[in-house]
Amino acid sequence: MKRFDRCPRWLTLGFLLVGMFLIAFWLRIWVAAGGLPYVEHIDEPAVLERAIRMVRDGDPNPNTFRYPSLYYYLLAATTQLHIWWGIAAGVYQSAEDIPFKHYGITSTPLLYIWGRTLTALLGAATVPALFILGRRMFDRRVGLLAAALLTITVYHLRHSRFITVDVPTGLWVVIALIGAWQIAADGRWRGYLLAGIGAGLAAGTKYNAGAVVLAIGLAHFIHWRFGGFRLPLWRLLAAAGTSLLTFLITTPFAIFDNEFFIAELRFNAWHYSLGEHGDFIGAWPVAEYASFFWDESIYPVGVIFLLVGLPLLIRRFPAQVAILAAAIIPTLLLLLQYTVHFTRNVLPILPLVILLVAAGAVAIADLISRRFAPRAAPVVLGLCAAVLLVPNLVTTYNHLDYWGRTHSMVRAAEELRNLPKGMRIAAELPSNLFPEEVMIFPVRRITDYSLEWYRANGFRYLAANDDLRSDEDRATYAQLHAAADVLVAYPPRRAGAYPGPSGAILDLGVDPAWLQFTPRPMQFGDQFALLGYEIRPGDLRGQIDPLEGAAITTFAPGAPAQINLYWRVLKATGIDYVLFVHVVDAAGNRVAQRDLPLRVDEYPSSRWQTAELVIDRADLPLPALPPGTYQVLIGLYDPADGARLPSPDTPLLTLIVE
Repeated sequence: MKRFDRCPRWLTLGFLLVGMFLIAFWLRIWVAAGGLPYVEHIDEPAVLERAIRMVRDGDPNPNTFRYPSLYYYLLAATTQLHIWWGIAAGVYQSAEDIPFKHYGITSTPLLYIWGRTLTALLGAATVPALFILGRRMFDRRVGLLAAALLTITVYHLRHSRFITVDVPTGLWVVIALIGAWQIAADGRWRGYLLAGIGAGLAAGTKYNAGAVVLAIGLAHFIHWRFGGFRLPLWRLLAAAGTSLLTFLITTPFAIFDNEFFIAELRFNAWHYSLGEHGDFIGAWPVAEYASFFWDESIYPVGVIFLLVGLPLLIRRFPAQVAILAAAIIPTLLLLLQYTVHFTRNVLPILPLVILLVAAGAVAIADLISRRFAPRAAPVVLGLCAAVLLVPNLVTTYNHLDYWGRTHSMVRAAEELRNLPKGMRIAAELPSNLFPEEVMIFPVRRITDYSLEWYRANGFRYLAANDDLRSDEDRATYAQLHAAADVLVAYPPRRAGAYPGPSGAILDLGVDPAWLQFTPRPMQFGDQFALLGYEIRPGDLRGQIDPLEGAAITTFAPGAPAQINLYWRVLKATGIDYVLFVHVVDAAGNRVAQRDLPLRVDEYPSSRWQTAELVIDRADLPLPALPPGTYQVLIGLYDPADGARLPSPDTPLLTLIVE
């Protein structure tokens, strides 16, 4: 039998790194569309807008330095690729089809998925990079455990699906630390170059990540002091120069637009000293950051492994701990002195904290094995790893399950589309969710109008988004809620049922006595009864908006008419009837006409339900008629055979042209 050589070590390592990346990427891309088209992370549209402008204007200057420019360039490249794909696929005609503003909700969710994929790629790449760092600093076990823990750390995973700079910065920080450890270990040139490039990329993505250069300096000192020979200072200066050059390459307009660059840095300093918003505010909030690590990132088990394992690590691996601490502690001290605090600012150093947690867990497992169970070392290590990983697996599963569900307000929009559409619907939802709906009216707030106004103008359903509730309008909303039946209620975010805010769909009921139309009872066969109408001059409409009881029948020559008709369905029918509107002069001559199916394709009469009240528009273009009095006649007929429904031979109304 032919003998096969064993797989080379480098190939095994390559497969392992690729496998780590693919698993991490799969978890991060799984819910990239979560919440869309709603965009609830306020930084996403602000960052994406800059990339879109760069692509559409062909301007390499992001014209902002709130963040450095590297991520903007990567995102602009991603946006350009998306536009090329969109044009080839027929989604866009040109880059001009991409809107700049996406606040609250986006009309191009695919662009968000592409942008989020960029972050997911960089976040996933951090996992094999951390394995390499852990393997070189400690051993293979630490590298594997750290990589596994970062893969499923839900805080890192959650932010890996946002178009933001925090997670990508962590990749460059880890790369800088790989170089720094190589400096400490062997003092070779490539360590200085790698560390300098990594630090420059980190600072070119998020300014405060530049603090990682302190770890590079410490690594140089460690090798200079303990490495067996003294390294010249100019190697360290070369690393610093490489870092600065990399930063300037990735943020070139820091030089070309230096005055604005300095002004933006000053704004950032002012912004973080303002103290008016953030996850928490106040200088030196040590307890809040401790709570963040305990509750949101590495969790109690991770904190315990870190605190208990740290003394063991300091004794066994003092250089490794010192270099990691030189990257972690200055960053935390920098964050602590701010007045405004966002916990996501910890993400660039979170992989390093996770590495210390994993190293601490392995050190504790080794200690237990040596003292109590030397022969069961793998079992002890496996138990420690399980205790560390299982809580994160549970939270990761819950995260993926939660964001895999439909956003609560998207669910509300779907519910609205399935309601009977005879009467109007007011919704605290964006208009681009209802491009074809003529009876759904997006409003800024449903509390902008009273219960009486809604009922008088033919609104039956209201869709409420509780994110829009303020102290000022709660009383009005309570009145609307009390007067209505709740068809659907969406629980608050903290209940964990759906992404998105709480809310409700309210049914205000139907009573013709509430409506403010001009009464004009007419019956058409045994199917439909006309209750009344509204009329006023105005352009032809695409939506059946309220005319608020208008009864203006005097028109200028050539002015078109806006007409709302209020129908009561006497008996459901399977026929899509056509409404005709005729205008006749005093001699009985027809001078204007329009035939249009009732509610056309959106809600034709074949879908009307018995006893339902239905509002339709019968807008009519008029020629430049001579002054005089005209009669407006209406009727219904079956388009299949032209048969008219029996109706009174009387006009709907009298029109005066003057």
